[in-house]
Parts: sequence; C-alpha cells; structure tokens
Amino acid sequence: MNIQRNHWLISRRHALRGIGATLALPLLDCMKPARAAAASAASLPPTRTLVTFTGMGFHSKHWWAKGDGAAMEIGPCLKPLESWKERMVFLRGLWNEQANNGIIHCMQTGNMLSGAAMAKNEVHTGVSFDQVMARQIGDRTRLPSLVLGCEEAMPGLQDGHPLLYGSHISWSSPVSPTWTETRPALAFDQLFRTERNRDDRRVVDAVLDDAKSLQRKLSSADRQRFEEYIGSVHEIEGRIKRAGKERAAGEWKPTLTSPDRPRPADGIPADLPEYWKLMNDILILAFRTDSTRIATMKYCNDASNIVHAHLGIRDHHHYIAHSQPDDLITLNQFFMSQLAYLCQRMSEIKEGDSTLLDNTAIMHCSSMLHGNHESKQLPVILLGGASGNLRGGRVLDYLDKPNRRMCSLFLNLMDWGGLKLDRFNDSTERLAGI
Repeated sequence: MNIQRNHWLISRRHALRGIGATLALPLLDCMKPARAAAASAASLPPTRTLVTFTGMGFHSKHWWAKGDGAAMEIGPCLKPLESWKERMVFLRGLWNEQANNGIIHCMQTGNMLSGAAMAKNEVHTGVSFDQVMARQIGDRTRLPSLVLGCEEAMPGLQDGHPLLYGSHISWSSPVSPTWTETRPALAFDQLFRTERNRDDRRVVDAVLDDAKSLQRKLSSADRQRFEEYIGSVHEIEGRIKRAGKERAAGEWKPTLTSPDRPRPADGIPADLPEYWKLMNDILILAFRTDSTRIATMKYCNDASNIVHAHLGIRDHHHYIAHSQPDDLITLNQFFMSQLAYLCQRMSEIKEGDSTLLDNTAIMHCSSMLHGNHESKQLPVILLGGASGNLRGGRVLDYLDKPNRRMCSLFLNLMDWGGLKLDRFNDSTERLAGI
C-alpha cells in the first residue's frame, strides 16, 4: 500500500492524552520535519497576551471611532491614542450575555474575562481565559501569568451581591479570584527573587519530613505509589524552575535577562500617575525578560472610589461615571494615556526585525459602555500586532451580527497566544473579521 509520508508527520510536542493524564511520546522518525519547523519557529519572538481594564465604561457620547487607517477619526475619550490609531482595532457591539442583568456594577464585572454565569448571593463565576492560558501553556515561562492592579479589592456585599466581583477580572477557579498584586515592590519580586521574597525551596523539599513520616505508615504498594507521586512533583517543579532559563542555540532570547531598574520602594506611591506608570513599567519588564507571556492589568475597580485629584477632579470615579460631566472625558483620557504609554514603550523595544508592540496583543475593556450600567455592548479596543495576526486602523461593528460574544474574541486571543480550543464558555466560534 502506498501511503504518502507527509500523512504521518506529527509534532514533537504531540502527546497521548487520556482523562486527567498526558503521556509524551519518544522521538520518532516521523517527527523530524516537525522538529525542524519548531526549531525555525523557536527563533521568533513569542506572542504576548495583555488585558487591561478600567471600570464603569466611558462617557456615553464620546466613546466612538469611524473610518479606516490614517483617516480614522476617534472620539474625545480616545484622543491619547491618536498616534496609535493605525495600530488599533475599535470593536463595537460585543457583550457578555450573562452579565446583562442591569443590577449593580459588581454583577457586570465578575465574568468580564470568562463570560460565565455569576451566582448572586455567593461568589461563584468562571475561570477567566487568561488563567486557562496560564494553566495550559504558562509553563513556557517562569511565571504562568502576571496579574497586577492599581486599586485594592473591595470587600463586603451590596444588596446581597459580592463586591468581590467588581474588584477582579482574573479568576483561577469559579470561587477564587487570582491574587492581584497592587504593590510595585512585590510585583517586582515576582519577576526577580530577592532576599525579601519567600525562600526558594521546592515544595517537595519543604514537606520532606512530613513525607518521610507518612511513608513509614504506608503499605508497600501505597509507598511505591507515594514515592512515584513525590518523584513526579519533584520533576515538574524542576521543569518549572528551569523554564525560561534553558535556551537552545539559535532560539529567541529576551531583550533583558535581568532588571534594568532597581527594586521599587516598599508601599504604594502617593502620586497616582507615578504609581500607574511604575506598574506599567513592571509589566513591560515582565515581557522583556520573558518572565511571563500572559498578563492582566486592572487599573481600577468597578464602582471605584478613587478621587483623581491630580486631574483637578473633586468627585470620586463612581459618582462622575454616573453623572457624566466633562470631567469624565478628562478621566477617560487619563485611562487611555496608560495604553498610549504602553504602546510607546513597547514600540521602542526591538526584538529582531520587530518590536515588543508588534509581538503583543493588547485588549482594553470595561464592564459596561458607560456608568449607568449599559452592558448590552461593551467598550473594547485591540492594540499591537499579535505577531502579525492583528491589523490595526479598523472599526468593526458586531452589534447586529449573529455572533457578538466576548468569548469568541477570547478564542482569537488564545489562538494568537498559542492555545487553540474548540470552545470557551458560551462560544464555539472565533469572532469573524478580526
């Protein structure tokens, strides 16, 4: 029987998969061409995935864009991105159907990155797409993901609903938001271990005494299983510790291998613009050192009570989001200036023939179009190049399209980041036209 050899080519990363288990295959002849392709791809910079978030939407009359390319016109809220509009895709009409309940802010935010249903009288939602990526492909770097924020979580309930929903966009489990680091020094320590950070022992080493004690009580069969389990944990920890450090000849190398700035001072800077800039710089540092390729930045909570006095604004964010005075445009522009800063800094960082911005997919979002709980369409923009997958200078309107699910966009973002799934929560199809 004549079988074309190409029909039998498989990737070196191919694995036998079962329920709760993955078994890697040994090196086979049919993998050699795939290995050569992988070696070539390894010399290219990876795609980074970044989600940024600000709460309570934007001024209802001034969040808009129209036209294409250099001729694109953008509304006052977006003005700080004027220089970057050819790298921007403005998305209109996307929504998370499960958040369209019109109740209170937190019940429109807790599923921002998951699209999952939210329990109303207890904390229970869905795993966010960034943490799905972290679980499945986060072992390519030392940190599976980096989750940062610039406002502490709000505890308590409002009308029986958990305010915790409004303080977190990244969720590691349906009942557990991912720890959001708001302190610059400790965010820095996540990237570069210091004497102030926790000890560097492996988990197995840390519990060795308890493990030995338990082993003496086990049957011979259970002892063998236990030893195999400990050995597998040890091996996995070793792989995690080595991740991002062992690089083959000719493989892409990050632009930095160590920090190019000192560790920030403890605490949170009193000057809010300096604080946000510092957190942005740490985020960029994480990508430059290849400490992680998946990150979220929550600049403020939904129902945020921050008073942006540095802008000459006297009322807190929550109040002006509802009343929508001209001050809100000023505040919205401050939010967009954070993205302009990220774009500028990333565009200055060369990665071979491209830049960090070229190799990053940035999604900025909010949990409602404006502060009066309008969640039937969400404000979303994309920036960057996603390693050639994202073309800017476009306005895409999905308001009257059959598929306008945010989870469809998340499938696109995961594709670009290196994870292909058949479905994510309420979506089984990618967003068309991206």
